Amino acid sequence: MKSPVWPFLKRDLQNEINYRLSFFLQLFGLLLTLLLFYLLSRLFGGFVASPLKPYGGAYFPFVLIGVALQSYMNFALGGFAASLRESQLTGTLEAIFAAPVGPLQFLVGSTAYNFVFSSLRIFLYFAAGAFLFGVRLDLAQTPLAVVTIVLTIGAFSVLGIVSAGFILIFKRGDPVNYGISVLSWMLGGVYYPISILPDWIQKIAVLIPMTNSLEALRRALLQGQGLASIGPQLAILAAWTVLGLPSSYLFFRWALHRAQDRGTLGHY
Repeated sequence: MKSPVWPFLKRDLQNEINYRLSFFLQLFGLLLTLLLFYLLSRLFGGFVASPLKPYGGAYFPFVLIGVALQSYMNFALGGFAASLRESQLTGTLEAIFAAPVGPLQFLVGSTAYNFVFSSLRIFLYFAAGAFLFGVRLDLAQTPLAVVTIVLTIGAFSVLGIVSAGFILIFKRGDPVNYGISVLSWMLGGVYYPISILPDWIQKIAVLIPMTNSLEALRRALLQGQGLASIGPQLAILAAWTVLGLPSSYLFFRWALHRAQDRGTLGHY
């Protein structure tokens, strides 16, 4: 029996095959991004080493994990809404939900391929960092890193699903995507440790999924620390996932039914 997600995966895979140049350009952009930060790390390495002591003291390994996870967050936040918007623009959204396709199947199926591809991008970031730029990652903590990424997917998906719900209701203007992106970029510790921020801002930062994901990954892969050390960060990510996914799904389903009742599902 075919998985109900398979038609979505097949469609997205065919699209990727048809646009192979775009795929390779994304990989090329990945390498350019790493090269840029590698050169910056060589320029400012001695200056920024002190705040980075909890992560090994070197800037490039620190920012490598930050940039890799930021690209993942960008998709997780915008992927659900982007898939929804694409279906509206192509005029297929109403047809999809007229077929025996439920909200959960749509959310999972329409983003499954991109989540797989984004996970591959994280692997490529780490592989390029290790083999091309000499970053030393503690591979013994790979299982713990995988658990962290799985919980990260759940936490980011909560916000992405809510974002898609806002698109159904308001069509344009998505405060969730914009607000979380800005907060994660500024307070999540992507490019600099949150320890350099004022204390009161740090208390806000620890509530953001990005902050906990990066802290857990960096301590595991750069310092070889185990579950006892990163348990608090994993607990916060798990709370986001366990409590947030059902709530965000209910919100999306409510927004979907509201749009169907008003006859605005295909409007954009």
